[in-house]
Amino acid sequence: MSKKLVLFITPTGGRTGSEMLLWYLLKHLSGKIKSAIYTRLNGELFATQSTADQTFINNNRRSFIYQIYEGIYHKIFKITPEEKKVLDIQKKIKADRWYLNTITMPQFARLAQKVGVPYDLHVHELVSIYDEIRFDDFKFQLDNAARIICCSSIVERRISEMGYSNTLLLHSFIDTQTISIKQSALSIRDKIGIPSDAFVWVMSGSMNLRKGYDTICDLFQYLPQNTYIVWLGSVKQTGVLHYIRQRTKIEKLNFIEIGEKSAEYYDYLNISDGFVLTAKEDPFPLVMIEAAYLEKPIVGYNSGGIAEFIQNGMGLCVDSFNPKDLGDAMAQIQEKKLNIDNNTLRNRALDFDIQNQISKWDNLFDL
Repeated sequence: MSKKLVLFITPTGGRTGSEMLLWYLLKHLSGKIKSAIYTRLNGELFATQSTADQTFINNNRRSFIYQIYEGIYHKIFKITPEEKKVLDIQKKIKADRWYLNTITMPQFARLAQKVGVPYDLHVHELVSIYDEIRFDDFKFQLDNAARIICCSSIVERRISEMGYSNTLLLHSFIDTQTISIKQSALSIRDKIGIPSDAFVWVMSGSMNLRKGYDTICDLFQYLPQNTYIVWLGSVKQTGVLHYIRQRTKIEKLNFIEIGEKSAEYYDYLNISDGFVLTAKEDPFPLVMIEAAYLEKPIVGYNSGGIAEFIQNGMGLCVDSFNPKDLGDAMAQIQEKKLNIDNNTLRNRALDFDIQNQISKWDNLFDL
């Protein structure tokens, strides 16, 4: 039986959680299926180290001039230039099915139906993202998906609550073989101005309100004095960033932004004594698994996947979105009032290592 060819469509090609997962997946499905990937942006992950057999990148930049061109093109041809590009890819490679990585690209669900190709929809999002998608587009992509792949139990529950029964629960995972520490935590702390005896909490991800980074400053009043909070991830240039920076400066808070640090990501994650999730909604964050693998206690709001991941001896999941409650939980860890077991942390992370999850994916694309 010939191998199926799957066209994977993904938003940025960069180091977002959903796209790291896809990168790991394609790497380990190599040889079991034929894969092609189309990435809507020229993100570094798939642009420089793609794990697909064929890679197609949309290099058009969303400039003002391009948007005018796109509008004129759509008016004439009733299709966008990007949609035409994807149709040309399909005509060339004749994929047996499409895989839409996230719910943020509903236009490709309509395109798949137009050309008669079944598609799988991988849902990495919870309800706040639903609010960013038009009603008809959101409904269409769910109604017509061959299968709806859900990255966590809470995601599957939300989809099932809408009446969809064609769901598959396939948890997000990491590849622990890619995690290596090359620099000592103390040397990096010294480099960014953190005392060797400080307790360091690391947060990770893209700065946006869903991640709760607006509440960072409020946490410090509930924490021991020699506490630092470090943000590891891209910085979004908005008014909220100015708000945080001004409060950090005026109140002399121990908050440090260190950016993405892609090449040194695990070295910087490893400077932490604990990992904190301030997210108000987070389906199943990969960085939570990475932190557990590095044996860092985890504290966060009950924002989604954290509740099904954390076990006794790993940290605390706070059943509120009150900074005081989260700060008090962080203080319990710092003051050693909670028993933390490093073996439990590491073993729980290994439950969600690709080596222990890939068997659930092996036959997924045989249909």
